[in-house]
Amino acid sequence: MNWTSPVIFAGAGPGATDLISVRALEAVKSADMIIYAGSLVNPEILKSARQDAEILDSAAMSLEEIITAMQRCVQTKGHILRLHTGDPSVYGAIGEQIKELDKLGISYEVIPGVSSVFGAAAALKTELTLPGVSQTIILTRRPGRTPVPEGQDIKSLASHKATMAIFLSVSEISELTEELLDGGYSLDTPVSAVSRATWPDQKIIRATIGTIAEKIKAEGISRQTMLIVGDVLKNSGEASKLYDAAFTHGYRKGTEEIQPLPAKEVQSIKECAVYAISEAGSLKAKELAEKLGADLFLQEKFKLCENAVYFESGALEETIRNNWKNYKSHIFIMATGIVMRKIAPLIKSKLSDPAVLVCDEKMQFVISLLSGHIGGANRLAARVSDLTGAQAVITTATDVQNVMAFDELASIRKWQIQNPEMIKTLNSALLEKKKIAVRIPEEDFKEFYAENPKIKLIRSSSDISPDTDCVVILDELVNTGDIPCLFLKSVM
Repeated sequence: MNWTSPVIFAGAGPGATDLISVRALEAVKSADMIIYAGSLVNPEILKSARQDAEILDSAAMSLEEIITAMQRCVQTKGHILRLHTGDPSVYGAIGEQIKELDKLGISYEVIPGVSSVFGAAAALKTELTLPGVSQTIILTRRPGRTPVPEGQDIKSLASHKATMAIFLSVSEISELTEELLDGGYSLDTPVSAVSRATWPDQKIIRATIGTIAEKIKAEGISRQTMLIVGDVLKNSGEASKLYDAAFTHGYRKGTEEIQPLPAKEVQSIKECAVYAISEAGSLKAKELAEKLGADLFLQEKFKLCENAVYFESGALEETIRNNWKNYKSHIFIMATGIVMRKIAPLIKSKLSDPAVLVCDEKMQFVISLLSGHIGGANRLAARVSDLTGAQAVITTATDVQNVMAFDELASIRKWQIQNPEMIKTLNSALLEKKKIAVRIPEEDFKEFYAENPKIKLIRSSSDISPDTDCVVILDELVNTGDIPCLFLKSVM
């Protein structure tokens, strides 16, 4: 091997002797001194070293002793291989060694290795990123004697609902699962533990956040274990666009051009889905679905009727994800907290999110939870209230003040909102009783705004008075100067 620096930091891989890179193995064969992480690196790799090479186990050495040994070898013009487990850039502690070498003016290079996170993924035969499920991987650990910076604790990171690869934390698995739950994961989120990934005695445990601690303790595992958390372990994501025959990219012309969603697909979106996960909730869900003409989704253990779709215990989140874009509204007969955790990764925008309602098992309350105006959740809550006698709980400010919000009116009349960034400004003006000029059909003005002295119906933009605070105009794009304007467009 051609050594360009006296010191090489290299990754030995996760354990299997044939997962060390060719370049790192050449360094093993030619080094004068090898300082290896004896508690983690497979000793079989060292059999490739020269017989006269000095081999030191760093497990019992301090930083000062490691640097002193390196310095001694450099003085005799020897070559040193610092061999770490996995990839040296991930929890390899090479930063502190590099800092000392810089002080001494000793040059070095780094050879990457296969991290245990990828050894674990290979053992699980899974992809850590799946379209529609997770496009982010978080590599982290719990704080131990080495703390973590503020905002990088497990609870904070779990709130992203991304794939998590958790190092050096299996010995505190009970505390870890509590932090994952506090961060927003559900009890039925899949977790896999891979102990000594790629070693001959590799062990795999598949579980959920609710069961992983018990299984790990039963196996007596306390170290050298990678924990993978996330819905990618269900292997139920969307197909990648990369190999889609219709998809065009720099190396291939697809069979179809990119185009808007076909009208037939838009029309195929269904009105409402109703969900329940308990027996009492399932009975209420069945009644409500029949009254609304909605589709019914229940846990498989509650076989109440033939026309329901049944999902396995623990598969609620997957069922919601598959249904999310296919229904205009979703009604859940269960705890609000459960619903929030399940739908949080799916929420995108008030302009496109479906309506979401939550009801308790006794149907005492129906809560408009998401997309109250444009999605119609507030109106649906009122309808459910009429059908069941439940108290509608609506918290949007304009509804509380009994004022027709402009985005709500647009939704009712099926008008397009052409500059949605102005919705908040105009609705705030309504609540603050500012002067608003509106150019909308006279019957709509009379029905919703005629009794408000601050709102004036205008015939054209020339009727806007200088003291007007905001303007709403239908089917016309005009220059209103510095006056905020919400533009609406009727759709035939």
